[in-house]
Amino acid sequence: MIIGLVEIVAMMLLFLVMNRSLTNILEVKAIHDMNVIAHDRAQIVETYIADCVDFLNGYAKASENREVLEHPEDPSFIQASREYTNLYAEGYTDIEGLYVAQWDTYVLAHTNPDSVDQTFRDAESARALEEMIRLEGKPFCTGIVQAPVTKKMVIPVYAPINNKAGEPIGFAGAAFYSDMLVDTLNAVNDEKMPGVGYSLINVATGVYIFDDDPSLAGTECRDRELLNHASGLRSGNADSNSFSYSYGDKVMCCYYMPDRDWVFVVRDTKADIFGVINTVRIWLVIICLVITVLMVVICMVSVNRADEAYGGDQQSDRAA
Repeated sequence: MIIGLVEIVAMMLLFLVMNRSLTNILEVKAIHDMNVIAHDRAQIVETYIADCVDFLNGYAKASENREVLEHPEDPSFIQASREYTNLYAEGYTDIEGLYVAQWDTYVLAHTNPDSVDQTFRDAESARALEEMIRLEGKPFCTGIVQAPVTKKMVIPVYAPINNKAGEPIGFAGAAFYSDMLVDTLNAVNDEKMPGVGYSLINVATGVYIFDDDPSLAGTECRDRELLNHASGLRSGNADSNSFSYSYGDKVMCCYYMPDRDWVFVVRDTKADIFGVINTVRIWLVIICLVITVLMVVICMVSVNRADEAYGGDQQSDRAA
């Protein structure tokens, strides 16, 4: 009984030590895996935006668009630019609009016929846009915003159009639906983690750019802890752009995108993320119990045999 008690106590201590060590290791690995997912999804966002910028860059370099800005009153150049615009955008279903405009935002060519010959900004706003485009000097994305007409989240991209001397004389613009980006993200979801959700949030405004729940797009993020964590990374002193925290029964793993001041969030329930830990713990209990039972049985059998042998020796001595 004493040996059995010692075995049980020893195995309990071993279980506690192993359980704590394995739990810590598996929790760290699970969080690391979630952070990797968040980083990878953020890179998909960056790649998609880079593709949008490259698409507009090719359009802005077309001679038809340069010539229409140099001859904005000539119907032949206007017609050529409009035909090229429609041809260039043909087959791209994720474009809300593709156009070429003068600095005052007067549209000379547009994929939407209702938008041509329109000025879509006031004088002050047009000057601010011109300064931004001249300052950038190359195609760029201003973020992901809600379109004023369709109310959908779009990715606006602008590019200067230069004359033969290399001087900007107007600009090209495009707006890409973020729905296509969401579809791309959905296509790479891990089937082994069906409960994973994601969000892309503008840290500066605290607004959802998009979410796996479409109704949240364009609404304010109420998770102050997330925004505080992301805002704390603006200083650039952190060792990593990734951070994780718990929120109710969920675990949030985030990747901050400093170039855009966005944060990509991957979330899942604790039950899903740490489910493997419970499985490992159960198997550890079973193994410890089996080992304890075997050792106790072996000890009991050994003691009984030793006792029988000792008793037999005593009887032999008495007989002698």
